[in-house]
Amino acid sequence: MDWKYIYPMIFTALLLGFTDCTTDQVAEPEPCEEVKTYDGIIREVVRNKCNFSGCHDGASGVGNYNTFAGMQRVIASGEFRRQVVVAKTMPQSGELTPEEFEILKCWSENGYPEN
Repeated sequence: MDWKYIYPMIFTALLLGFTDCTTDQVAEPEPCEEVKTYDGIIREVVRNKCNFSGCHDGASGVGNYNTFAGMQRVIASGEFRRQVVVAKTMPQSGELTPEEFEILKCWSENGYPEN
């Protein structure tokens, strides 16, 4: 048995085995069954988690989430989705419940409808 031919074959087999994993597909998220709107439940979630002194109350200079129009800048820039849905760094005052997170995630996935 000539090892100088065996080693390259083993290396090639291992390399092909590892590169095969790169063809795996990430599952698409489940679509939201019910479209949430700002005028519906979103306003309540935002008021409870974001609209208070020192945050997004309109008086602190950090943004005004009291109205849909007040949220347009962070929605248009993608900042709302990045901070709330992807990075999960907001709200800073505490965590969203799993239900609240799903509501905001679905709202973003449906294009942030107002009403």
